[in-house]
Amino acid sequence: MLIEIFTRTKPNDEMFNGDFSLKQWVSDSLPQTIMEVVDANLMRKLDCVISIMKVALDCCVESPKGRIDMKDVVGRLKKIKIQLFSC
Repeated sequence: MLIEIFTRTKPNDEMFNGDFSLKQWVSDSLPQTIMEVVDANLMRKLDCVISIMKVALDCCVESPKGRIDMKDVVGRLKKIKIQLFSC
C-alpha cells in the first residue's frame, strides 16, 4: 500500500504486464531513478521517500522467511519520522 501511495499508481495499471509489476518498477528505480516513479508532490523529502520505499519493498519479499519483521518495520519507520521532522 505504501508503494501505491507514494507512486500514485495501482498494481493493476496497464503499464504492468507479465513479470513487470509495481513492485518491480519501484525496485528497479531505487535509488538512482526514484524521481521517475515518486509522486512529484513528495520530491521535497526525497531521502525519506527512498527510505520508506525500501521498507515497503522489504515487506513485499516473496518468501515469508525473507520478509522484514513488523517490529523492525516500526523501528525503521520511527527513524524515518525523526529524520523527516528534523529537517
